[in-house]
Amino acid sequence: MKNIAFIAVLVGLSACEFYYYDPYANPVSRIAGRYSVSEYSETYNVWYNYTIRIEPSGYNAQEVRIDNFYDAGVRVYATVSNTKITIWRQTVNGYTVEGTGTVYGDEISFTYSVRDNRSNAHTDFCEATASRV
Repeated sequence: MKNIAFIAVLVGLSACEFYYYDPYANPVSRIAGRYSVSEYSETYNVWYNYTIRIEPSGYNAQEVRIDNFYDAGVRVYATVSNTKITIWRQTVNGYTVEGTGTVYGDEISFTYSVRDNRSNAHTDFCEATASRV
């Protein structure tokens, strides 16, 4: 009977998805790299696909720069704490952006807003999934 219970536990655990989190690893180092992004614009009801690069900013140990954010060729800065990414409100090359992200293994789930100040368009509210390339 114990063997059947043990096998049932093993089968049950094998169906779970497991994300290993190393509390001693630098969170910036864990997420640095190239990502393929699938972005959905809730404002315009359109999907976009593009790539971004995330690198340490060089300013402090918890800060990264994200190149080609919003597929607009802009560089934004964010702070990383454990599995959370915070893109504080900033205006870069005529775009005002802010948002958050959550790291799940080799993927990052982003939610953010972007306002194109040059065209005076509506604020674009987006959700995106970035997968490491």
